[in-house]
Amino acid sequence: MVDGNEMISAASARTRRHALERSRLFDQQAERYDGCRPRYPDAVIDALLGPEPSGLKVLDVGCGTGIASRPMAARGAEVLGVELAPRMAEIARSHGIDVEISAFEDWDAAGRSFDRVTSAQAWHWLDMLAATAKAASLLRPKGSLCLIYSGGAHPDDLADALEEVYSTVVPAGTHRLFRGYAANRSTDVRAGLTPVRDAIAAVPDFGPATEQWSPWTRRYQRDEWLDLLLSYSEYAALAPPLRRRLFDAIRTTIDEYGGSFVMNFETVLITAARLG
Repeated sequence: MVDGNEMISAASARTRRHALERSRLFDQQAERYDGCRPRYPDAVIDALLGPEPSGLKVLDVGCGTGIASRPMAARGAEVLGVELAPRMAEIARSHGIDVEISAFEDWDAAGRSFDRVTSAQAWHWLDMLAATAKAASLLRPKGSLCLIYSGGAHPDDLADALEEVYSTVVPAGTHRLFRGYAANRSTDVRAGLTPVRDAIAAVPDFGPATEQWSPWTRRYQRDEWLDLLLSYSEYAALAPPLRRRLFDAIRTTIDEYGGSFVMNFETVLITAARLG
């Protein structure tokens, strides 16, 4: 019989293997990722750092190419990134962000502590319970864990047309692909955060998490949207012939819609303060 600790350990190992596999896919698309991924609203960065950002020590976990790190550094925060994908880290460094290459769960802080531990669009790739507990151990008293997620969806009529495309082209049993930006329908934009909330609630060093939502929009031309899809690891992982068929069908559908569309986004800042 396998005991509970062994089951947790096995699940953690699977999570880390999956994160490593996905980081390799992200690394293959590092330049596209940096050019295509949406940025974060100024209000979110300002709320994360607070009224006196200058000199704050910030650890940005899974910093990627530095899309969230850069505006924090521009406001005067001292940002250190931790990133598993070397090419992504190289691009972040080219923008002036210090980055150490490691999985966060294995990363050695070497006695350093921080006012903020942040992660944008990346916390779910980690062993969240272990990562959340580690974040608490790295924060100074009253420091904060700050997690950013953006969700966006196509207009519902375009979402309906794309549903037909995916159900026709993608074989049954294939991992369900996000058609939007972490959402498939407008009603899904705020979904999927329960595991993040649960991990925070399970770490007694943190107080209750708060959420601040910021809505915004962006118009995408057809080719801009296809480039963005290629920056997702789940699309990069598709077999090339299937990806070509899928993208040809998406291209045709967006052209029939008028060649462009407006995505309605919401970005959430989840904040939990370290007690003590």
